[in-house]
Amino acid sequence: MENPLQSPAASPSPEPRRRSRLLRRVLLALVLLAGALGAALLSLPAPRPVTRAPAPAPAPAPGPAPRAMALTAVSTGVPASLPGLAALIAERERHLRAQPRDARAWAVLGAAYVEQGRRTADAANCPKAEDALRTSLRLRPEENPRALEGLAAPANERRDFSAARSRGEEALDLEPRRWTTYPLLIDAYAGLGDHEAAQRTLDELLKLHRSPAVRAKAAAVHWDRGRCEDAAAQLSDAVASATSPAEQAAYLEQPGRIAFERGDREEALRHFDEALRLDPGRRAAMAGRGRTLAALGRTAEALTAYQQALAEQPDPEHAL
Repeated sequence: MENPLQSPAASPSPEPRRRSRLLRRVLLALVLLAGALGAALLSLPAPRPVTRAPAPAPAPAPGPAPRAMALTAVSTGVPASLPGLAALIAERERHLRAQPRDARAWAVLGAAYVEQGRRTADAANCPKAEDALRTSLRLRPEENPRALEGLAAPANERRDFSAARSRGEEALDLEPRRWTTYPLLIDAYAGLGDHEAAQRTLDELLKLHRSPAVRAKAAAVHWDRGRCEDAAAQLSDAVASATSPAEQAAYLEQPGRIAFERGDREEALRHFDEALRLDPGRRAAMAGRGRTLAALGRTAEALTAYQQALAEQPDPEHAL
């Protein structure tokens, strides 16, 4: 008798055949799909090699030449370039972190701060300069005419002409032939309205030393006393014998102002343009250019020149 619970061995089920056909179809579909993908990939353009953009090169630090020129400038009372001053200040600050008792380095740093402040009209430079110079004087209270002379400069800048005169005279008492002190004293006497003392000091200076810086100071004294032709002649000599672009630009700026005051606007503009060609950071020349352009009726150019001057040197007079 047949057992109803046992499957008949002689008649296999159709299920495995259906699974086999389904598997063959799936495999065929996969083969076709792979072929299609391969053809599509072969039709794509070859990938470009990945290249990294080079890292931007660091800005080159001002080399020893601008720093050395700035050191010479601040030591001899002549104009220095802004990049050179920045390099000198950075170098002196690094040195003083390692050698904080170097009185001479503190005096140089103070003088550099004064010149940088004069160029940029940054009020923060004056107290920094005085701190550095007082530190020099504290470290070397005797025989330190460099620090005393240095303290006369920020005093002149903040228009404390009495203090500038006192410091300058102290420096000359220690070193009467230190010619770089005389221009600071001339400024102090002129600021106090003592033009006779300013002239006497100039006469003594001219006996000691003649250089472009001294000629420029002589021109300022002549101008204050109404001797315009003498001032122009001294400045012409100063420009011709200047030894650096920054110094030459400073001395060109002054005849530009003289030409403007005499009513020769075109000549003034030539001087200011040449000063800016030599030293693009000389914002006083840029402001002088703006003033001259305004007087020539070139208003749009004048406003641009003043805006450029104010961007770097926020002088209230230029803003007005």
